[in-house]
Amino acid sequence: MDPNDRARGNAAGRAGGRSKGAGIRGPSSALTDYLQEIGVTEHFRERRRREAEERAAAEQGGQQGQQQGEQQQQVNAEAGNADEEGAETENAEPDHEETQDVEEETADSALAADMQHAEDQAQEAGPSTVTVQIKAKGKGKRKKDEESDYEPEDEMTVRGGLNRSSARKGGRMHDCDMCGKRFLVRGEMPDQLLCAACRRSKDKASAADAASVARRARTVQKKPAARHKMRKTEGGLLEFEAELPTLQNLCVRAIARHLDQVDSFGEVSGPSLDRLNRIISKLRVLDAQTMRLFMGADRTSVTLYDCTRIDAAGLRRISDECPMLERLDLQFCGRMDGASLLALAQGLPKLQHVRLDGAFLVRDTEWAAFFREAGGRLRSFSAAFAGFGPQAMRALVTHCVNIESLRLAECSDFDDDCLAMLAVPITEYEEAEQEAERKLRAETGKGKHAVGTVLSWQPLAQLRVLELQRPHKPMVCTTARRVVRALGAQLRVLDMSGFRDLDDGFMGDMGDHATSLQELALASCDSITGDAMAAFFARRNGFTRVDLGRCYMLTDNAVQELVRHSGATLRHLSLNSVDDSLTQNGLLALAGQMFEQCTSGKEPRLAEQTLGCVGLEVLDVSWVRSTTDNVLETVVSQCKRLASISVYGCGSVSAFAPVRPGLKYVGRECDTL
Repeated sequence: MDPNDRARGNAAGRAGGRSKGAGIRGPSSALTDYLQEIGVTEHFRERRRREAEERAAAEQGGQQGQQQGEQQQQVNAEAGNADEEGAETENAEPDHEETQDVEEETADSALAADMQHAEDQAQEAGPSTVTVQIKAKGKGKRKKDEESDYEPEDEMTVRGGLNRSSARKGGRMHDCDMCGKRFLVRGEMPDQLLCAACRRSKDKASAADAASVARRARTVQKKPAARHKMRKTEGGLLEFEAELPTLQNLCVRAIARHLDQVDSFGEVSGPSLDRLNRIISKLRVLDAQTMRLFMGADRTSVTLYDCTRIDAAGLRRISDECPMLERLDLQFCGRMDGASLLALAQGLPKLQHVRLDGAFLVRDTEWAAFFREAGGRLRSFSAAFAGFGPQAMRALVTHCVNIESLRLAECSDFDDDCLAMLAVPITEYEEAEQEAERKLRAETGKGKHAVGTVLSWQPLAQLRVLELQRPHKPMVCTTARRVVRALGAQLRVLDMSGFRDLDDGFMGDMGDHATSLQELALASCDSITGDAMAAFFARRNGFTRVDLGRCYMLTDNAVQELVRHSGATLRHLSLNSVDDSLTQNGLLALAGQMFEQCTSGKEPRLAEQTLGCVGLEVLDVSWVRSTTDNVLETVVSQCKRLASISVYGCGSVSAFAPVRPGLKYVGRECDTL
């Protein structure tokens, strides 16, 4: 379109506006508005004729692609300006239904012709592009004096293959790079195709990041407040460190962190070396290479708290590097096998005290071979989480006659037959089994470790400590009573925790034969009544450690009898989970307040006042709901040496519980960790 046509269109629009006045036009149809937006006006036929002439001239001139694109761009721009002027004129006129009908009929036929013409141009142009321009809708009307300065706001380049919808709307459908939703793209193709929702989300996130960076830049760096250092106790509770670490502790921690650079510890005291050993084991850096730092030809005792990373070959080297070893303590030695165990027995001629926890790869027969080799040298033996069974127990009883301490905990193969080997055999089967082991001892006991032949059963006369904790297989109370009758008089420590079949008869035999007991542990023996407990404690005194946890039938009377006869010597007491029959009166007995038992519903009356447990140091009343702040205040005021109180599950113990220097609460719910 040349400038003359544009001028004529503007003049016609202004003339129409003056002739029809400035009245406000009513609503028009959607089709009319749409035809006005895409440029279909009264000059459509004339424009098409001129475009046909220009196309023919371009074909003859040999410039089909480039000239045709430029001419089409110019024609569309002029048509948009003319359409804008016509639309403004038409908005100023009143709506006439007859004029609308004629325009709509003309527009339908013109639109079809325009689409066919666009397709013909795309086919003739080939790889060249056709530019489609659309007029963006504004929020307000443009002034007539700004019409000549109008420029299209949106422009999009569409390649060959336009469909009817994209050509009409001036856009093309694409998939969003973020959500995958299809949306219409108008204008220039951006680097990243995003729909409106994803674009807003991305802009919002970018603005938030920018604001966060600016806020951090403006924030003045403040020195963090000093935090209380925490340490983890044995029970798993975090406690505040009341004191600053010493220079020695700091040096020990520094050495543990750089253990790979240490060749030798040099002159280090025993306690410091043990502390260093604990720290290294806790950091899980103890292996076959670093364990040499704790070895030496003059060492008589070796303790390794975590042997998880030490293989069987490394464990066998202990006998080569410490030939004078007398005490061996290996914990978490799950990689030890029968060959390494036998090598230790053969390579350590002075070995007397052995503790092996977690040696589950050693079989029952291999334990028996170890005891046959160790013979009468062993003075104490401890095994936990091991396959310790009848053959091992029979060899221990027969060959290790000088043993003084025996501890077996969580042994999977330990059964009632093993327990019966500690007592006098009463059946032909027991006698025959032990007779075979005695003959084997007589045959192999002619060497340097021989202790003489034994032709008949004899008890472990030197045994003072017997701990058989939590067996995996059921135990018979009758067998336990036989063991008490055979060994009770010589025992100082007895731990039969987990023997659920023990009854009042067992406590009666304990009262008759266990006359020298100082430490007693009957945790989880829930078949023993409170009256039997009270009768036993009334007959025996001098206990220093008593564990009655989970003995659910324990009564106030049993605790009172314990305090009356052993209150002056008692150091450690556990009443964990004894909540069924124990009341505040039983707990107050620890402070020396003996209340009489009233069965008629009357208020209990204080019958006696004693010194109580004046030497008590450790108290466990976890899960005993009768424990309150008032009860603890009475107990703490009387038990001056009390240092640790476990109160797990005691909801009535609050932050107002009595405190003093040297006293700590473990498991208190109100403590903030």
